[in-house]
Amino acid sequence: MDDKAVLEGLRAIVTCVVGAARMPAGVNADTPLSDGGLWLDSMELLQVVLACETQFGITFQPAEDLIGDGLSTFGTLVDVIRRRIPSLSHAASAPEGTS
Repeated sequence: MDDKAVLEGLRAIVTCVVGAARMPAGVNADTPLSDGGLWLDSMELLQVVLACETQFGITFQPAEDLIGDGLSTFGTLVDVIRRRIPSLSHAASAPEGTS
């Protein structure tokens, strides 16, 4: 699963949480999840986090993943998810041609 697939999965999760009518057409990695973007409140963010854990088969580490900028944009959340999916984090750290 590459970053594009993770982003598409995340987009589908957020669409389920907020509804298609509230999901702008131009959502990309730079789109903020809360203020200035989708305006997700804390309950909606929690729903997104729980759905990500289920869909991607991961467990977030709150003290590492859910503080700071981890939940600021689609792209930062994709980065967190990528770190938690063992095959993606290995592929990202392996030298080219060895993954």
